[in-house]
Amino acid sequence: MKVRVGFSVAAMLAAALLYTGCAAAQGDNNTQNSLSSQQDAIEAAQEKQKGEAPVHLGAFQATTLDGVSVDQSIFENQTLTVFNVWATFCKPCITEMPILSALDQEYRDQGLQVIGLVNDSIARDGSLDPSQIELAKEIVSKTGAEYMNLTLSEDLIGLGFASLPSVPTTFFFDGNGNMVGKGFVGSLDEENWRKVLD
Repeated sequence: MKVRVGFSVAAMLAAALLYTGCAAAQGDNNTQNSLSSQQDAIEAAQEKQKGEAPVHLGAFQATTLDGVSVDQSIFENQTLTVFNVWATFCKPCITEMPILSALDQEYRDQGLQVIGLVNDSIARDGSLDPSQIELAKEIVSKTGAEYMNLTLSEDLIGLGFASLPSVPTTFFFDGNGNMVGKGFVGSLDEENWRKVLD
């Protein structure tokens, strides 16, 4: 079941991202057009899935940057989880982290949480890379990103999160771990994040 679920998530990501290419850098004149076309592609992938069961992450294990073990229960008791996949080399990812942290605090009483996933937290052999973990911790500290940040795990790799063609990539999940709304590729400024969340 887990492999099938992982394939469904990865397939949907691939279908949506095939049409979008790389994310536009924040401040690029084409950012809004790029966001619209990305959302259109994801909507088309979601429309294609209508009538099918929602894409569900299923059971998984992972650890936070501080080494705390977590599982799919991190979605429970939340109306919406903003799941932001980022990388330590990605300037647009890092630029939007303070915005995500502020919105995580502001919208928390409405049942929203932000969770980050560090896409480049593993070495070539698939083990956690201590130097990358330290770099990610430094970035989180400097940006004030006080929300939970996960490292890649075997389960998350199996679900397709290590093979995304571009970062940042953001997904939305309900309290049961079902994908909802419009995911997208690229970073947003505060105004556009508010539009998405509202």
